[in-house]
Amino acid sequence: KPVGKHKIYVCTNISCMLRGSETIVSYLEKRLGIKMGETTPDGLFTLKEAECLAACGGAPVMQMDNTYYENLTPEKIEAILEKLR
Repeated sequence: KPVGKHKIYVCTNISCMLRGSETIVSYLEKRLGIKMGETTPDGLFTLKEAECLAACGGAPVMQMDNTYYENLTPEKIEAILEKLR
């Protein structure tokens, strides 16, 4: 399957889970209109689960392309996505 221009990996390991990664995953799925493992119809984003991104101190964490984003909230994610659209 083709993947999106931007690959988003969300850590779902224990540290991130305890600090709200489920909320982050739900927000991204709703906002992008896709489920984990899928690519947006416009080919811009692919959403993937990461077992561990080794940034537990900044949980919840996601990696997009080669950049880590820590201490995520839906508002922070919205700002990140808007810069890429």
